[in-house]
Amino acid sequence: MISLLSRLVAAAAMLVLPAMADGEAPAKPLLWKIEGQEGGAVSYLFGTMHLGDKAVTTLHPAAEKAFKASTVFHAEVALDMASQMAAIGVMMRGDGKTLDEVIGEKMSARLDAELKAINPELDAKPFQMMKTWMMAYSLPYLSEQLAGIKPLDLVLWERAEMDGKKTAGMQEIKDQVAGFNELSEEEQVEFLGSALDYMQTEREEKKDRMKEAVAVYLSGDLEKINALANDWMAELAGGADSPVMKKLMKRILKDRDVIMADYVDAVLKKSPEGVHFFAAGAGHYASQDGVPALLEKKGYKVTRVEG
Repeated sequence: MISLLSRLVAAAAMLVLPAMADGEAPAKPLLWKIEGQEGGAVSYLFGTMHLGDKAVTTLHPAAEKAFKASTVFHAEVALDMASQMAAIGVMMRGDGKTLDEVIGEKMSARLDAELKAINPELDAKPFQMMKTWMMAYSLPYLSEQLAGIKPLDLVLWERAEMDGKKTAGMQEIKDQVAGFNELSEEEQVEFLGSALDYMQTEREEKKDRMKEAVAVYLSGDLEKINALANDWMAELAGGADSPVMKKLMKRILKDRDVIMADYVDAVLKKSPEGVHFFAAGAGHYASQDGVPALLEKKGYKVTRVEG
């Protein structure tokens, strides 16, 4: 979703911001080997981060070796341009209203102020046709998206295409964002309000949670990664006990863990001779009941690669 989002936002705003600095590779790879009961080639699960910091897009040597050895690359969704452009309608308004009309004058003013804090030349005019949830979700990523920086998932997809690997998506974009689209308009407005609170607090307290997130990701610590994913979403969606938070965590994380595990199982049964590289957000692999655990219940041997 972030790859498509970055292209939409960048196209809407037509701005260029400074790129992020180079960094070193992760200390520990978020990489798991998958082996079936009946033999076949070893395949891999790889946890990504939907950001483009150089330290994130520079793979750990073990992950780089696994990626190069793979014959098929699977992302959360297909990231070729045709697939992404075909899915634009899923994230854009279709109710004949503008974003300002839906969120009201007071929140519109808050949104304009937040966007100008991100970049003085920016306001909400380019985003009027976006769904309310999309505006909310995009705010923490906006600076990087406007800079045209490609997130790790898209970098890997493009590398796979250049290397002549087969590519596929584990879900269609409409299914990936279904949890957001199922929110009522009132819940989406609440989500945007919480996102604006989050951004204001971060700015006032001079925090940079994106840099903190990068550091946690690079550490390879599964407990910290899982906690970060939950804490960040809770802050963005109005608290751990908010109805919006509970809905989103179920639909965009837990339910999709099951979908991904079923997808991996089906692929490995159909093509056991292939070396498959399944790349998805690290949160789907980091929790104790995430995709690796679900695959083990299906009879696979899943082993984390320590580096």
